[in-house]
Order: sequence, then C-alpha cells, then structure tokens
Amino acid sequence: MIQEYLNANLLSLTDDGDFKKLKKSADDIFKKLAKSKAKIVSYTLSAIDSDTSIDNADIVEVKDVIIKNWSTFATNAKDTPLTYIRAVMLEALSCISEEVNHSLLIWFASRNIVQYHKLIGKEKEIILEFISKLGNDINQKANREWVLSGSDSLSKISFELKEISAYLINKETLQKHLEDASGQHNAQGTANFDSPNQYWPNQGQHWSYQFAPKAAQGIKSAIDPSLRAIASVVNENKNTIQNSLNKALEQVQKEVSNRNKSLQLRSELLWWKEAGYSASTDRSYDELDKSILGIVLAYDYSIFIPVIYPKSVDYFLKETYKGLKESTREEITLEDFLKSIQEQTEELKPIFPETEALTGKSTLLNFINGLIWNKNQLAQFEEFVGIRLNIKLAPNELTTWLFHDFQLVKILNTK
Repeated sequence: MIQEYLNANLLSLTDDGDFKKLKKSADDIFKKLAKSKAKIVSYTLSAIDSDTSIDNADIVEVKDVIIKNWSTFATNAKDTPLTYIRAVMLEALSCISEEVNHSLLIWFASRNIVQYHKLIGKEKEIILEFISKLGNDINQKANREWVLSGSDSLSKISFELKEISAYLINKETLQKHLEDASGQHNAQGTANFDSPNQYWPNQGQHWSYQFAPKAAQGIKSAIDPSLRAIASVVNENKNTIQNSLNKALEQVQKEVSNRNKSLQLRSELLWWKEAGYSASTDRSYDELDKSILGIVLAYDYSIFIPVIYPKSVDYFLKETYKGLKESTREEITLEDFLKSIQEQTEELKPIFPETEALTGKSTLLNFINGLIWNKNQLAQFEEFVGIRLNIKLAPNELTTWLFHDFQLVKILNTK
C-alpha cells in the first residue's frame, strides 16, 4: 500500500531509506494488530477515513511508531503527516489480511461505511480496490463452501505405482549353497562356504541329517533378498494406494458434510422467513415497532449465518425485510433512525450486552450499543463513526449494514 501511495504521488520520498523506515513501521504495526482483533477494526475505521483527526488514538499510536523508526518524520511530512500515517496503517492491514478471519474483520468494518467518507482521486481508487479485493476473495471462498450443485467437484485420484525390478533369484549363489549341502566340496575340489556337509550321499543317514538344514538355509538365503525386494515395493504401493484413498474419502466426507450443512441452513432460513418469528424477542416481526424491526431482523439473521457467506445471503435478508408487513422502502436519515432507537432502548437491551463507553473510532452497531446503555450521546456520532447524521439509507440497506456489524461482533467474540 505504501508503494501504491508513492506511485500515485500521494507521498513524497526522495530517499530509499525513508521508504524502508515506513515499511519497518508497518511491520511493527502488523505485530500489534496480530495480537488484537479489536485493534484491527479500529485501525481499519481510522485508515479509510481521510478526515480522521490527527489526535485520534490510533493515529497517534502509529505516528509514535513511525517517529521511533524515522526520527525526522515530522519534518519530512509536515504538510501531510496524516496521509503518511494512514498509508502505513493500510500497509499493515494489507499484510494482516492474508489470514481469512483478519480479512473478514477489515471487510465487515469497511464495506458499508467507506462509501460515505470523503475519499477522492487516486487514494479513493487505492482504498476501494483493496476493500473490493477482500470482498471478492471472501465471496469466492464462500461460494466454494456453500456450493450445492451436482457437478463433480471432487479431484480425480491419480498415483504412480512402482515396478518390481530386483526380484530374480541369484542362481550362482543358490548353486553354491546346494553344492555345500551335497558334500564336502564341489567339482573343483573346494568348499564354497565355511561349513559344508561333512558326509557324502553314500553315507546315507548321516548325510541326510546335514543336507536338509544346509539346503534349506541355502535356499532361504538365496530367496530372501528377492522376497524382501518384492515385499518392499508391494508395501510401498499399498501405502500409496491407501493414502490416496484416505484423502479421497476425507474429501468425500467433507463434501457430503458441507452439502448437508448447507441444505440444513437453507431449510432453516426458509422456515424462518415464512414463519416471520423473532426468537430473540419471542414475537412476530410484524408485532415489532417498525423503528427496531431492521435491527432485530439483522440480529436474528446473524445467529443463523456463518461468518463466511456468499453475496446472495445479503440479498436474502433484503428480500426478507421487504416481505414483512411493517417494512417500508422510504429512505430514512441515520439521525432519525438513531432517535427512534433511543425510544426503544428497553426493547433492545436483551440483545445488546452492556459495554464500555466509546473512546475511539466505532462501528455503527457499537455506537447504537452506546446509545442503548446511555454510554454516549447522539451528538458524538460524527466524532466516533466519522460520517454525517443526515445520510439517507433505504431501511433494507440499513438492515444489511447492521447484519454485517453483527457478523463483525461474532468474529471479535470468537477465540
């Protein structure tokens, strides 16, 4: 991300050493983010907002890290320090997004709100492309996990078996052993090994007592290497086949399990939509005040949906909202929505656990939580969330935004 900012002339660096100092700062921030999922969210919200205050706690923290690595930072970036700081934050976020749960945190935190920030020009392109790529990667992964098609998605089993090459009996060695078992020496008048038969066949009983064990030992010593070679290749081939079959079976089991889960989830969602019943309030959605319908719907829906899901899941929620009796398509300002929330706090407290008062950048849902528990005031909205109160949204779009925030909370609460 730092390089992209440089390519877009949003940063001015004349020394390669300064670039390395910014990269080192991003690496240090990466280590901090890896220890705190909550910090990933707050850094995301601060980094994508070009109007973030220079006094913002996350901005101050990153600035201190940069100065630690680049002592003359304040002098070199005196006109645009915030751009440098946010570029470093985005670099760290880009690196940490390689892990799927981290990318989900960034995606859910940024996807709804970024469109309302005052980003312009090349910086807007850079940030939107970063967020869009996260969303596309997540959607592709979700589609693979949610697939129900009957197409052959299993990989073909293929393996190579070894040929048995060293299996022939050594005729010369076997002959020598049999010569020694037959008598005291061979035709050349010498013994082949240390202990030949002491007797000749005309000595009858004495000869036979030595011939059988010596011949058996000789045959065994000649045949054993061949059998070992055959057994080694056969066992290796058996392990190759077994490992390939085990992998195939595991894939089949996973495929069947995923399809069953997906089918079960679809059935539950259809039943939920048709029933129109809110388990969290133990009431019909049509009985709820329309001012809180969206937020309760988003909460209930989030309980069903895993953190990774395809885009179609959002559209199912929107259509579910549209189908309810008390739903409306008339756009509403965030201010009017939040005021209506304040009038229904007792109704909403059961689904919102009390949390600490906000101190930094906040998601829409976190701010609502603060309103419900009187931890913050409506006048603080633009300071904490970073967008204007007069923004208008369709109720089903607002419901989807809240659903995304509930998904974000789910990831934060998962160890």
